Amino acid sequence: MKKIIEDLLHQEISRRDAVIDAAKIGSAVAITSAITLPFSANAQPAVVPTGVVNDNETVRHSACLVNCGSRCPLKVIVKDDRIVRIEPEDAKDDSVFGEHQIRPCLRGRSNRWRVYSPDRIKYPMKRVGKRGEGKFKRISWEEATAFVASEMKRIAEKYGNEAIYYNYQSGAYYHNQGTHAWKRLLNLTGGYLNYHNTYSTAQIATATPYTHGTHVGSHFTQIAHSDLVVFFGLNLSETRMSGGGQVEELRRALEKSQARVVIIDPRYTDSVINQHAEWLAIRSTTDAALVAGLAHTLISENLIDEALVNRYSVGFDASTLPASAAPNASYKDYILGTGPDGIAKTPEWAANVTGIPAVRIRQLAREIAGARACYIGQGWGPHRHANGEQTVRTIQTLPALTGHFGLQGTNNGNWPYGTPYGVPTLPVGSNPIKTSIPCYLWTDAILNPEKMTATTMGVKGADKLRVGIKMVVNQAGQALLNQHGDINRTRKILADDTLCETIVVIDNHITPSAKFADILLPETSYLEAEDLVDSSYSKGSHNYMIAIQKTITPMWEVRSTYDICARYCWSSRTERAIYRRPHAGAVGSKNITNR
Repeated sequence: MKKIIEDLLHQEISRRDAVIDAAKIGSAVAITSAITLPFSANAQPAVVPTGVVNDNETVRHSACLVNCGSRCPLKVIVKDDRIVRIEPEDAKDDSVFGEHQIRPCLRGRSNRWRVYSPDRIKYPMKRVGKRGEGKFKRISWEEATAFVASEMKRIAEKYGNEAIYYNYQSGAYYHNQGTHAWKRLLNLTGGYLNYHNTYSTAQIATATPYTHGTHVGSHFTQIAHSDLVVFFGLNLSETRMSGGGQVEELRRALEKSQARVVIIDPRYTDSVINQHAEWLAIRSTTDAALVAGLAHTLISENLIDEALVNRYSVGFDASTLPASAAPNASYKDYILGTGPDGIAKTPEWAANVTGIPAVRIRQLAREIAGARACYIGQGWGPHRHANGEQTVRTIQTLPALTGHFGLQGTNNGNWPYGTPYGVPTLPVGSNPIKTSIPCYLWTDAILNPEKMTATTMGVKGADKLRVGIKMVVNQAGQALLNQHGDINRTRKILADDTLCETIVVIDNHITPSAKFADILLPETSYLEAEDLVDSSYSKGSHNYMIAIQKTITPMWEVRSTYDICARYCWSSRTERAIYRRPHAGAVGSKNITNR
């Protein structure tokens, strides 16, 4: 067991071995002990016995893979091949967390109910009613395989592979199946229309390069050295609530520093309560106006070091603007009202926009300027509106104005950093199709593809779309319907099968998105699957990997996505669909479609 872990940590892993090693670790955990999580390269895994614990109950080990940005291990108690309950893992590692248990939240602990939900998709099904009605008939896996393979072939031959779209989703953060398996399959069969951005971070990712060049900030551990913390719409206690996430990192940092916390949010959140914070109730989407009011006080009361600002930034005043800049085009001119709009962004002006009293805006500006180390950050909510890029850049401006950047206990105004562990994933290969669209505009790529250009709607890799989306693959995600801005418009587009001709949904449950499928494929739940996963993308300095076991035998006719995708390769020699089971060499094979 120890050797397997050390090999993973210290040796290069081949493409073929990426999945094989995950299976080895899963087997090792099942036979000997649980992996101590988290663990470091030099840590000794603690032995947690796997076997009978009470009245023929057996302990198995898995993880919660939902997209909360965290990742928590689960101790699954099984009896007679049925999950009895889920508990947090006992393992602790003093070298990493001290006396910290990576305790899953209530959602993670409720995964048992996901497994046994009456809404589970149990068998492959084909639509029989109008699209969106949710009427299906049960079919065999052979029929489902043949249908999906033939539709992929038909769409590619009639329209080209650019007409096949793998939809944005974040419902299952696997490493060696799920999204990776589908993208590998699509790449092996000619490619697919790709997407860029995410629903959560599109404005941040777009705007930040114009300010900092990178969209990540400092670890929350830096708050251990802060005396003031100012968060704009950053609600960790609800969005990163687990023991494997940043809320625990923040809590421990605040225990050390006892920093005062101010949370600016339209809602009175759990974070306000748990962090003993002052709540400034701001009107939604007006964060930029608040920062402008703060900046007016900072400038008019000479609370900032303008020489320092000019040294590390461009555009604060005319001295750093290029000769081609328009008169009075600086940030300082904009704030003081000497710019083109002629409006001074006084605290009174900001109060009228934000709903926060002018006196409190002035006080906060003075508090930030007078702090020894102020940690300023923003969540993924304030920017999610029209022109949200400006909200992002404005909040990033505040640390630059006040000198609270690049120093211990400070941040750059963005969401804090998460250290990647580097767990290997199933190699997806290269996508022959280089065209990519913003993930939020896929409905336009169905309805009005002729309007999708690089200059008007953010198309990348091509000047414009050559063809509209005719086939959608939606795996483990409700973004097909529930996350989209205008659900009624989306429903109307999806219901018209003359526009997008084929929709394949792979999921655990009958969701609103699943009701729009032409073919429904039942996927294993997390607790019926095996994989090796990392600690996800928003866990801060927490750094570990988790080997997840198949805690129970997959029920009904559900299958893992790797198993599903391995059956959808068709022979490029004979150009006909084939039904096949995966073989040991499939993962590393470059000519899998010819076998």
